[in-house]
Amino acid sequence: MSVISHKYIFIAICAILASCSTNTVYHRYYPIEGNGWKRTDTIFFTLNDSLDTGIYSTKIGVRHTVSYPYRDLWLSVSLPDKEKSDTVHLYLANERGNWNGNGTASGYYQYESDGPLFDYREISDSVIKICHIMKGFILPSITDIGISISRSINPEEDKK
Repeated sequence: MSVISHKYIFIAICAILASCSTNTVYHRYYPIEGNGWKRTDTIFFTLNDSLDTGIYSTKIGVRHTVSYPYRDLWLSVSLPDKEKSDTVHLYLANERGNWNGNGTASGYYQYESDGPLFDYREISDSVIKICHIMKGFILPSITDIGISISRSINPEEDKK
């Protein structure tokens, strides 16, 4: 092979490796215990002490069974940089009743949606809290709640 073809192979390998990198700094799911998710059951996600200051994006994840009785899910998300909670509205099913997200043959589904951004600077609290704010006191068929946190790629754009 010539030197030029080695150069192109090297560039292609670097591009492939760069495309596999991720900005994800935290990813965790917690199981919902008991017979359903009670409105009083808040899920606590404790961030790593080594998390750098900066702007982060979130993805909220929900795992549920086909028995979940609603099309959507309303959540309250408390972030470290805000005094008030953000409200997140997730559509677990479309207008026709088909589940969004990925499912399995055994009737379990996982759905992820973009959550709010947060600015992690000079913050004393490093806990994210999620609870449901649906009418029913207990939500059946929700099996896990998760969050994925990623370093914002373009923080100046995200602030706008």
